[in-house]
Amino acid sequence: MKAKTDSSKSIRRQEIINAARKIISSRGIENLTVRKIADDLRVTDGALYRHFKSKKEIVSILIDDIGKTLLITIEEAAKESEKPLHKLSDIFVSHLSYAEQRKGITFIVINETLNLKDKSLRRKMFGVINKYLKMIKAILVEGVDSGIFRKDLDITTASIVFFGMVQSIVTLWALSGSKHSLRKDRLDELFSIYTKGVMR
Repeated sequence: MKAKTDSSKSIRRQEIINAARKIISSRGIENLTVRKIADDLRVTDGALYRHFKSKKEIVSILIDDIGKTLLITIEEAAKESEKPLHKLSDIFVSHLSYAEQRKGITFIVINETLNLKDKSLRRKMFGVINKYLKMIKAILVEGVDSGIFRKDLDITTASIVFFGMVQSIVTLWALSGSKHSLRKDRLDELFSIYTKGVMR
């Protein structure tokens, strides 16, 4: 009986996440409220308040969802090749594909986390980004150790530049109205510039 209850809670939680993402992508995060999620799910406010009582709590589960799904996405992408440079290329393309499928919601949530000025949310989002950067750092170290990347490469800086490259592409894409595919937007040229910075 307990397993059934846990399963029911999991389904409801995912429905809430999906509804929140839909509201953000179609109406903007400023329209994300418990009431509007309840309306989209066709449940009462009271039913939803049993799960979440505020926008902060909704943003918190969106961060949890990003942490889980994004990190899995890049982990899977990194497994596609044994060569460090190819791993970075696969992660780069996979992350942009992930962002496109979710209409750039990850970076919208990051910005909202900053706007809410809540320390616990900031710590949680910072933790997700640090895990992402840790994966990139490990690949960069692998490349340096194998002699492919520069011996004097600043691993921390190179990992931040990698993440920033993705973030800037998604930001420009979102501001342009998301009318074209991210995967066709000068990706080879952009990654080539990054490559020149890390290669021997």
